[in-house]
Amino acid sequence: MTIAPSTNGLRKVNGQFGEGNKYGRGNPHARKVAQLRTAMIESVTAEDMQAIVMALVTQAKAGDIASIKFLLPYLVGAAPKPINPDEIEIDEMKLEGRLVQEKSQEKRRRAFTIPNL
Repeated sequence: MTIAPSTNGLRKVNGQFGEGNKYGRGNPHARKVAQLRTAMIESVTAEDMQAIVMALVTQAKAGDIASIKFLLPYLVGAAPKPINPDEIEIDEMKLEGRLVQEKSQEKRRRAFTIPNL
């Protein structure tokens, strides 16, 4: 069962808010947030950031777990997604399907390549 688009003029055919809809004006605080971010960025120098990072490093070395958890993803990257043992076969089939598709694309590409004379 499909639902027909609104015909009251408040929404477009694709479901987005239409012109004149009081709820479709966007985030009313976006401009203020942008101004605050700009002020914050302009207030912090590179030396300030180095001091902040050094304080975090010092705290992490002292064993502060929150500092360690904050720093590690920035330094070594996020931890990889764990493997779900129940989906190993599914992942292998997807990988095999991609490899087969890549091989067939490579064969087609070679078949239509004009040899250099």
